[in-house]
Amino acid sequence: MGKIRHLLLLVLLAFATTSAMAQNNVDALVQNLQTANFNNLLPFWDQQVEVTLLDMVNQKQMSANEANQQLQLFFNKKSILGFEKNAERKVGNTIYVTGKLLSGQNKYSLTLLLQEVKKGVTIVSVRVS
Repeated sequence: MGKIRHLLLLVLLAFATTSAMAQNNVDALVQNLQTANFNNLLPFWDQQVEVTLLDMVNQKQMSANEANQQLQLFFNKKSILGFEKNAERKVGNTIYVTGKLLSGQNKYSLTLLLQEVKKGVTIVSVRVS
């Protein structure tokens, strides 16, 4: 019986460590959005990302570099001043992050779909409306 408790404790500790690592990565990702630091945001993108921006007619599949560049162009074109996270929800290995992109005149909604992977989290979808 003691071995089962010990094994259960180890499993719970491993799970808690993984969850803490994912949370730290989400916090770092959000901080990079808040400061518009696209160089540091680049490692967070998945190899193929679904991108839907306000100016786009349809959703597009893009590489990590293309998605990063498109989001940076959107920030520059719309004079985005910052990002304010509203909510974060985790379902299994999927994390949803929503918030507002703030500019001088307008507010835009940002939704990120993140996937937990061994190295932390990756952005698999971004939508700005």
